[in-house]
Amino acid sequence: MMEKSIPEMHVVISNNDWSEMQRKAQITSQHQNSGFKVDAKLIFKYNGDDEEYDIEFKLGGKSSTEFSKPGFNIKIKNGETLHGTKNFRLRSDQRDASMMRSKISTDILQKSGLIAVEVGYTELYINNEYRGFWVVSDSVKNKWIKRKFGDVDDITDLIQCRDDKIRFDDNSAKKKCVNANDEYADNMTNFNKFVDSVNAAKTRADLEKIMDVDNFIKYLAWEWLVFGWDHFLGVYGHNLYWYLQPNGKWVYIPYDHDLEVGQDIWTQSFPGKDFYNGNDIEFANISFKDFELNHPIVKILVHNDDTIFRECVGDIISKVFNPDTLLSHIDNIKNLISPYVKKDRDSGAGKLNKLGKDVDYTYEHFLQNVEYTYLFSYKGSVRGYGLKDWIRRRYNYAAAYYGIDKNHKLINPRPTPKNISYNLNPPLNWKGSYPNVIELYNPNQLPAYTPNLNYEDNSIPIIGVNVDAAFSPGSSSSSSSNSSTKTSTNDKTPDSSSCWSEEQGYQCCSGCDIVYEDNTGFWGVENNEWCGINSSCTSNAVEDECFSLVLGFPCCSSCDSIYEDDDGKWGVENNNWCGIKNSC
Repeated sequence: MMEKSIPEMHVVISNNDWSEMQRKAQITSQHQNSGFKVDAKLIFKYNGDDEEYDIEFKLGGKSSTEFSKPGFNIKIKNGETLHGTKNFRLRSDQRDASMMRSKISTDILQKSGLIAVEVGYTELYINNEYRGFWVVSDSVKNKWIKRKFGDVDDITDLIQCRDDKIRFDDNSAKKKCVNANDEYADNMTNFNKFVDSVNAAKTRADLEKIMDVDNFIKYLAWEWLVFGWDHFLGVYGHNLYWYLQPNGKWVYIPYDHDLEVGQDIWTQSFPGKDFYNGNDIEFANISFKDFELNHPIVKILVHNDDTIFRECVGDIISKVFNPDTLLSHIDNIKNLISPYVKKDRDSGAGKLNKLGKDVDYTYEHFLQNVEYTYLFSYKGSVRGYGLKDWIRRRYNYAAAYYGIDKNHKLINPRPTPKNISYNLNPPLNWKGSYPNVIELYNPNQLPAYTPNLNYEDNSIPIIGVNVDAAFSPGSSSSSSSNSSTKTSTNDKTPDSSSCWSEEQGYQCCSGCDIVYEDNTGFWGVENNEWCGINSSCTSNAVEDECFSLVLGFPCCSSCDSIYEDDDGKWGVENNNWCGIKNSC
């Protein structure tokens, strides 16, 4: 929904509550955050339609609360959802001059076949006053888990690791991670056993008994490529969930992606490495071994034999992390959000925290940082590579080290790895002076590059994909998506040769056999690639569909309902629950 146009969120709140919320936002440390929340109304405006909801409106965020434009959390009340989503996070992503890192990182995850928290954009108004342009994302809550992993009666083991400096091998994960469901706050037994089992593991086979190993390795490959130093592999080891699936295997779910793709990287974040606390280096040329901080589980799964890791890196690069795919994708997002960023930056709207660190990035800085300009804000003590610059430099290193050809495919047999030095010679040239935003100019400039717009890899991701979770073929990047996996054999043929999926870079299906549905439409598979089902195939089929398919339950053959909840109306057939069809 949020990929083609930008919605508006209008929050209506009492004047007294709004005044108190602004007062509570005045902090200098994240530890002062009160999590103040109030009841409010949300009017969601999109494509000329208005939808109204009762909500809980809360000051949100962790380290971002120390900045001048703190975030908000929204929870839809009364059992309702906004197009399938109950909980939202609004973040300013103030540290990111491009305001695109959360979006790009999420799109890379999704295109690689990895489960991700959806990310989009919105304008925010509070009591009819414009409060800026925001990154909006889904929250990993029960509703999200059910949408991604199927319906579960009780989600008892969804563990959030939000605190700082969390690892498995020092058992800090057992002390600092918490059960995300308040009703099971004391239920940490299974997770603590998981940590103990990981620490006791000696082989890959040991780990395969307790977790989805290949899926975890692919997340590690993504984390390394985008330089996600704020997750499992980094010094803080946080902004992640562990979820115990019904099949008994733990899976990894990272979230919060604004500090990726070359954002806020410092040598001080790599204790124990040769470059720790030294001068600036070319971070894009950091190997996986130098990036990760000596986790025993990573030694077992990657360093002892990096065959699967290399395959995961190759798959992510072929499908998305290459300049031909990402540079044009960045241009598309820039064209979409550019006027909204200009309005936001020119107005300074939403900067409630007068005690917080301000970041003085302008609209011109946005335009520069989306491209190749490395920027540093003295006021905010934040810096970030130019988006395109990081992607090309990181791609060049990964291709040289892991053996990837000019068509973005792994070379087999594997050639000898080429390790490009991370030493900067000559060093970065700091252009500008305090207190202004300055450019960190790299004398080793990349040559001009024109993306090959004909390149695409839409083959279905297989390597490292969690087969027990719902995977979207497209990078929907909406904060309100519904998805379901299904197979529907249909003897109909499309009435026309064009369909909605062409706008997303996917061919139209020649037939009408549906294998998947998400918020963008129905999908099929032909020649081992995703394709879009023409609307003429489903014009009559929609009436025979029902909400329960996404939850793993069939549609009822009759319209007799015996129960209704926030998902819809339910019936019982053959002693099993079923969903009442849309046509009833």
